[in-house]
Amino acid sequence: MSLAFMSSVFINPISIKSLLFNIEWHALLRYSRVKKLTVLTCAAVLTAVATPATADVLGAKVGVDYVYSDLDVNGFSAVNEQDNYHAYAAFEHFLPLLPNALVEYATHGSSSVGFHQFSATGYYELLDNSLLSLDLGAGYSRYSDIQVGSDVSSQGSPHAYVAAEVLLPVTNLSVFADAKVFGLQDVEGEEVRAGVRWALELPVELGVRAGYTMSNVTFDNALANNDLKFESDGWMLGLDARF
Repeated sequence: MSLAFMSSVFINPISIKSLLFNIEWHALLRYSRVKKLTVLTCAAVLTAVATPATADVLGAKVGVDYVYSDLDVNGFSAVNEQDNYHAYAAFEHFLPLLPNALVEYATHGSSSVGFHQFSATGYYELLDNSLLSLDLGAGYSRYSDIQVGSDVSSQGSPHAYVAAEVLLPVTNLSVFADAKVFGLQDVEGEEVRAGVRWALELPVELGVRAGYTMSNVTFDNALANNDLKFESDGWMLGLDARF
């Protein structure tokens, strides 16, 4: 039997070990690279979620809503189908640690039964892209002209704030909602707005929005050491501009 035939039949064990070693080494390198890429990808995703979004440039929002609402005081109907208003302005910037600013003014009830509300809120944009925006913040609300009959008082309270807007694809429509929750000092309750917005793209974006709003606020020792619970709800129609 020739040496060539013998070498084709019998394989050197050292060569087999070398081949297996090379295969294992390349597999280990590939696994290490995949693992490193996975870790880096997860870290990038977590960083993107944990870091608040910021505006690319300076921006502002202004708007006013007409609210057609009813008002109950301590469970009894006090005002029906009353005209009320909600005006707001927001300023957004690109500084990551400084919150954006929102100021609001709203009326609830009538000139003889109800109250006025001024709110200042600092908030962060947790998400801000072409399809979804999500804001979270806190602030302070001041309630003036709390009135039932001839008695008048004023109170204030910190509040938590959340707002979201979802753009409906291939349309100029979006669905929005925002809420405040009160629970410190002498004021307890919450208020919510939700609806649909239609946008007109111009050098300044104009919007028309319609929806539903409700408010449930209790003032402790508001008038003559008596608690007052105001509950209002109604439809809203508004205009806004975004710069």
